[in-house]
Amino acid sequence: MSHYALIKKKLYICDAENIWKRDKNKCLPLVEYTNKNRNIIFMRRLLMLMSLMILLVGTICAQSKSVSGTVIGDDGLPIPGASVVVKGTTKGTVTDMDGKYTLSGLEEGQVLLFKYIGLVDKEMTVGAQSVIDVTLESDTKMVDEVVVTAMGMKRSEKALGYSATSVNGDDISKKRSSDIMSSLAGKIAGVQISATSSDPGASNSVVIRGVSSLTGSNQPLYVVDGVPLNNTSTSSDDGLNNGYDFGNGANAVNPDDVENMTILKGAAATALYGSRAAGGVVMITTKSGKKGKGIGIEYNGGLQWSNILRLPQFQNDFGMGWDGDKTDNENGSWGPRFDGTWQVYGTIYNNSQKYKPYVAMENNVKDFFDVGFRYSNSLSFNGATDNSDFYVSFSQISDDGIVPTEADTYDKYTFSMRGKHKVGALTFSAAANYAYQQNSFASTGQGLSMYNSVLQSPRDISFLGLKDLTDPFNTPGYYYTPYGVTNPYYLLENNKAEYRSERFYGKFEFNYDITKYLKLTYRFGLDQTTGSMFFGKPNLYALFYEGTPNGEGQGASSPFVGETGSVLEMTSRRREMNHDVILMLDLPIGEKFNLNALVGFNGNERWSRELSSSISDLTIPLWYNLSNTTSPATTETDEWKRRLMGVYGQVEAAWNNMLYATFSARNDYSSTLPADNRSFFYPGVTGSFIFSELLPEDSRDIFTFGKIRLAWGKTGNDADVYKTNSIYAQGEHNGYWSIDGGIYKFPFKSAGYNAYSVGNILGSNTLSPEMTTESEVGLNVAFFKNRFSIDAALYNRSTDKQVYSLDMDPATGYNYQNTNLGEVENKGIELLVSVTPVEIGDFEWTIDWNWTKNKSKVISLPESLGGESVINGLTGDVSMYAIVGMPVGVFKAEVPVMTEDGKIVCDESGLPIAASDMAIVGDMNNKYQMGVSTALSWKGLRLSADLDIRRGGVMFSQTKSLMYFTGNAMQTAYNDRNPFIVPNSVKMDENGNYVENDIILHGSNIWTYWDAGGSEMGSFAVIDKSYVKLRSVVLSWDVPSSWLSKTKFLQGARLSMYGNNLWLWTPKSNTFIDPEATSFGNDLEGSFGEFCSNPSSRHFGMNLMLKF
Repeated sequence: MSHYALIKKKLYICDAENIWKRDKNKCLPLVEYTNKNRNIIFMRRLLMLMSLMILLVGTICAQSKSVSGTVIGDDGLPIPGASVVVKGTTKGTVTDMDGKYTLSGLEEGQVLLFKYIGLVDKEMTVGAQSVIDVTLESDTKMVDEVVVTAMGMKRSEKALGYSATSVNGDDISKKRSSDIMSSLAGKIAGVQISATSSDPGASNSVVIRGVSSLTGSNQPLYVVDGVPLNNTSTSSDDGLNNGYDFGNGANAVNPDDVENMTILKGAAATALYGSRAAGGVVMITTKSGKKGKGIGIEYNGGLQWSNILRLPQFQNDFGMGWDGDKTDNENGSWGPRFDGTWQVYGTIYNNSQKYKPYVAMENNVKDFFDVGFRYSNSLSFNGATDNSDFYVSFSQISDDGIVPTEADTYDKYTFSMRGKHKVGALTFSAAANYAYQQNSFASTGQGLSMYNSVLQSPRDISFLGLKDLTDPFNTPGYYYTPYGVTNPYYLLENNKAEYRSERFYGKFEFNYDITKYLKLTYRFGLDQTTGSMFFGKPNLYALFYEGTPNGEGQGASSPFVGETGSVLEMTSRRREMNHDVILMLDLPIGEKFNLNALVGFNGNERWSRELSSSISDLTIPLWYNLSNTTSPATTETDEWKRRLMGVYGQVEAAWNNMLYATFSARNDYSSTLPADNRSFFYPGVTGSFIFSELLPEDSRDIFTFGKIRLAWGKTGNDADVYKTNSIYAQGEHNGYWSIDGGIYKFPFKSAGYNAYSVGNILGSNTLSPEMTTESEVGLNVAFFKNRFSIDAALYNRSTDKQVYSLDMDPATGYNYQNTNLGEVENKGIELLVSVTPVEIGDFEWTIDWNWTKNKSKVISLPESLGGESVINGLTGDVSMYAIVGMPVGVFKAEVPVMTEDGKIVCDESGLPIAASDMAIVGDMNNKYQMGVSTALSWKGLRLSADLDIRRGGVMFSQTKSLMYFTGNAMQTAYNDRNPFIVPNSVKMDENGNYVENDIILHGSNIWTYWDAGGSEMGSFAVIDKSYVKLRSVVLSWDVPSSWLSKTKFLQGARLSMYGNNLWLWTPKSNTFIDPEATSFGNDLEGSFGEFCSNPSSRHFGMNLMLKF
């Protein structure tokens, strides 16, 4: 401390020690001290002034500080509608469509609270930074609330006023299915997903909220990253004689590439897709690049085995023979009881005959089928920076199914590449996907098909002895039976049914941020497929008719008559181009109100061309070449093009994160409609009220969430091409001089004439799309922090203006006319209950239960149809109808005459008498469908299982029909095949009165009884298609991250074992088939049933996933 001292009349500055000594040598004159420290004093004053200025400026800045940023989920995707609130205040905002936000007027030290339903809340303290980006992590107890809706827009699920089910891509990938839809069967309320065949690569049928169209498609529209994907099924239109299914378009998508799938169910949800969305929409979002340390790499590789799931239940008491007698060459098991003796059988070759024990080969059919084997690999690379991201993937599947040889193989290869780059306000993105597939299919149907020949084999025949095709007895000419079937191994070796396709689909898109709230998007999509089918059958007549017991020995009854061989080659090309221009607005108005809007234009063009050429009468019996005939080839071309233009708009208003209202509309202009009647309008309106927002905050632990939603909308199902005008067909002329009285067809090449004539169908100048109007009310509630939640919906859907071709008076020059008449109604309820019964530490048990009941009804049909119309069926036999006042898909079949008290009336032979008219015996619709999914997880271990339950409905089964015909069904061993009286039957006495039946069936009448369908007669082949199926079981283990950290390159690893379609229960009345089987495609006609469809299979596998 300094002191002043007066020394010799001068003022000095001295310290405390020297001030008393008054020694001027120890003190400093004041003037010198002041000069020396003047700069120090000035600096101190300057620093004090600067500090005051900084404090003042800081205070001013604190009053107007602005912070902005982006909120994303742990999947790297932006989160629209996330809440950003200054903790302890009412100040806040919500993120826009790109997950961006801005808040002004903040002070340092304030805390921002980021919230979104389904994600863990996060707090961030405001500091000196002006950008705060936040990643919200998933809450495993909360449902994922970010959904992709129409036109690829990401929206908060709490804002939706309609039903939309979102599925995470990881849930799809875990099941290790080769397609994207199989793994969802039984898991989504209101959505019926069925495999049309167990053959590798076959189609799936997806029907949302019941069948609405009687003549058009009922399948949903698939949209990948905002671009429509053609989902045409490449399957047979002749399931009776040559059934095959090479898959549908959606199979081209690699399941490991899927980030998320959203299924839009109601008309209000799909109105923006107008006349293409009556069957619902499946929105698929693929994976994109994510930020990380360098390039992220993911590998999936697995092995899978398959075996038989369901075969008919056979009787094993009786063998080869007919009418109870032993014969050597039958295709049925109507012979005597097995006695174990050695007996000759089959045909005679070179004075020799086969010899075998007369015993049951209980597993002969099971042993015929192989263990299928599949191996698959998938590899992806991804990465991202602040302005760019990329994703590249490759996948491979090679599957050899359960059918012997390589007759049911499936190979698929996919390559995908997509990326995004942002430059200022402009963002470019592009995606390119390539898919190649190659199928072989063991064709089904009647006649010389593989499974038909297997089913028509006696119970004492071993198939293992038929493999050697160098053995003359195993060739068709000397096969043990000549009756309409032959060696299935020969058919597999020589019948060809193959398909190859190459597909390219992708998009180019740019987004321009005009302002903070306004964005312009242009999107171009392309989907192009080139496919080729090849079918070949040998000339069995040339090979085996002459000099063989099954050829000349049978004469006109020989199975080789008419089997002169054939070749069919078909090349198809399909292309779809799609343009969208969208202007989107996301505008917060004040602190509580938010407005989202869009307007857009869509231009869509679809083109298809098929060229087919076929020959018959092969000169060289086993050479499948179009030049291998002396007859001219038949060549046909089918080409069409259609355009659809649409303008659309949508407005969504939100208030206080509680009230939401959405108005959407689209107007389509279709080239398939009359020129002056091409414009159709599709509106939609939805509203939702989150009433839980009114509850106190401290009650949320009990009542977590509650929402009521309402929706109404209209969509369409556009008419097919060439329905408005008459078409021209190549001319025909009755063959007066024809040997067989047939028809001559132009062109007459030798004379040089050709001709075309107007077709026999009159077009319609008033044709319109089928129009679907749907209303829906729903409720979402969740309790105990979402450990218990319910999602319920009631809907009412009406589809009118059904497109029909009606009969006309031939005097008009036409036989049919296209028109709009008829209406179908679907009403239903959907329910989803999710529960987490146990959650203790790292252990969790979850259960999801969904239940759907849909009731369909045909409201009206054209008067000229007489109140009913055939959908599909067998002429003069079982058929499926649309009947006014009844559900869609009513079955009519032959039934016996019954007395009033329910007894069967028999004739003088003791056999049931057929009623004069076909009777209704059921309909195709399930009374309800239900799914149960459960999962147990502890640390990295997880065990999950899915049950698919469907109750009610009927279908036709040719398999059952054949089993009765051949006597192979266990039912045909009734009463040990001893003589019996038809149970519960009466006969008519001489006075016309019904009396108890006492006529005994024996001998050939026993076979006649069962061949006619037993006591049910023709309706016996209509079976109950109820089932309970264990869809999947998956056991997986995520390797602990602490173990992986030691490798310094592995980011994740998962080992899993899985089983799909492991177990099947059906009612006692169905001991024959898997009720999912069909031979008639994946739409309404496929619901008729199966015609010797190949049996279903179960799958077991293991998989390894690695992340680098």
